[in-house]
Formats: sequence, C-alpha cells, structure tokens
Amino acid sequence: MKILYGLTLTIMAWNIAWEPGLGRAGHAGPPFHPRSPMEESLYQADKNVDEAWEAFHQAALGGTLVSPAVQTQIEQALHESRLLLVNARTAARDHDEHLVSLLTARIKEISTEIKEKSRRPKP
Repeated sequence: MKILYGLTLTIMAWNIAWEPGLGRAGHAGPPFHPRSPMEESLYQADKNVDEAWEAFHQAALGGTLVSPAVQTQIEQALHESRLLLVNARTAARDHDEHLVSLLTARIKEISTEIKEKSRRPKP
C-alpha cells in the first residue's frame, strides 16, 4: 500500500513539474481581466448590500438596534436594495449603462443609511 501511495505522489509531482508553462517567468496567477465601469458598479453595489446586511445582522444579534421600528425599517430597506440589485443586473444584461448607474447609486445610498442605523447606539 505504501508503494502505491508513493508511486502516486511521484507521478503527481512529475506531472506538475512538466506542466506546460510552469517554467516560464511571469505572472503565476490567472490573467487579470479589468472590469468595465458597469461591471465595477454592479460589483460595488453587491458589496454594499453585503456590508449593509452584515452591519444589520451584527446589530440584530447583539441586540443593539435602537428599536423594533428601526429594525423593521432596515429590513424593508434591505429588501429594497436587493430588489434594486436584481434590476441593476437586468439592466446590465440589456446594456443600459444609465439605468445601472442610477440603480447602483440608489443602492449605495440605501446601504449607507442601513449601516448608519445599524451602528447607531441605543439611547
């Protein structure tokens, strides 16, 4: 059994060593593909929604939200931001850069409000 295991490791090492391109100098990782402005906007909007959700989640679990009414407002805003993100992705598929820009700007506003409300201390 040890021989079979050792032989397998040897073959794997040999395959890796003789992999085409490994001996060449240059970037070792996958090639970088710059995003278009629209793709970057969508990426940032997605990140903003994730950060807003995380801020709300931490506040809700920690019991630090100001009131149940604020929690309800934040939950509604999170729902709206997710819906806007879906609409922005649809607009991107339709190559509507202007609409993507408008929707992602609104997502940023909502996400910022959510983060501020989530971090606001109880009185």
